[in-house]
Amino acid sequence: MPEFALLRTSIITTVLHLVFGIVAIFVGAITIKLVDKLVFKRIDLEEEIARGNLAAAVLAGSIWIALAMILVHAG
Repeated sequence: MPEFALLRTSIITTVLHLVFGIVAIFVGAITIKLVDKLVFKRIDLEEEIARGNLAAAVLAGSIWIALAMILVHAG
């Protein structure tokens, strides 16, 4: 019986981590969209990245890193 409790706990923990990861991806995508629309009104961040603008790519990457740091400390 103890093995069943450990297995159940492991499954629950794995599902919770997957849900947290999916929510974090959505929050990150929404954050980048909001920064793109509200902060940089005259610049389309996705278009700049597609054109090869390295500064825009670094900015988007830094937003993801900052979000990851916030989520790690919050969770």
